Amino acid sequence: MSRATLERAVPRGERILLDTSTLISYLGAPDAVTPLATHVVNDWVRGARNSAVVSMVTAMEVLVGPLTVGPGEEYLHVKDFLERFPNLKAEPIDLAVAEEAASLRAQHKFRTPDALVIGTGLVTQVAHLVTNDDEWKKKLAWIGARVKVCLLKDHLPL
Repeated sequence: MSRATLERAVPRGERILLDTSTLISYLGAPDAVTPLATHVVNDWVRGARNSAVVSMVTAMEVLVGPLTVGPGEEYLHVKDFLERFPNLKAEPIDLAVAEEAASLRAQHKFRTPDALVIGTGLVTQVAHLVTNDDEWKKKLAWIGARVKVCLLKDHLPL
């Protein structure tokens, strides 16, 4: 993995939004970007390099997997992560987020869950959206001055 390119893409001190895809890579079954997601969450967020925001949509989505097997230890682990992880805040969906999401859906045809997650990041004024969703990078290029998309797979070794 190329932590160096990732470090350059997201400067120290800038607030980030962790997308569902990033947290599923971190909390769930390992995939190609799991080492990068783990680095972002454990080293950057826990280590206070960058504070992070998650949408309530992301909170709901990462709780689904554990709840499919029942509200046991895995569910409690994820819930504890969302409630107590240092420098991580789960943000509510309010009217301002709904307005941003509606605009994203109307203008760029984002699916509702993605629009709400991105809207959360925009309203909370994060500098970077950390995701593994190619669509975000393409569709959000026009707002690069407002928020940047950090696509984890872009930082995998070739």
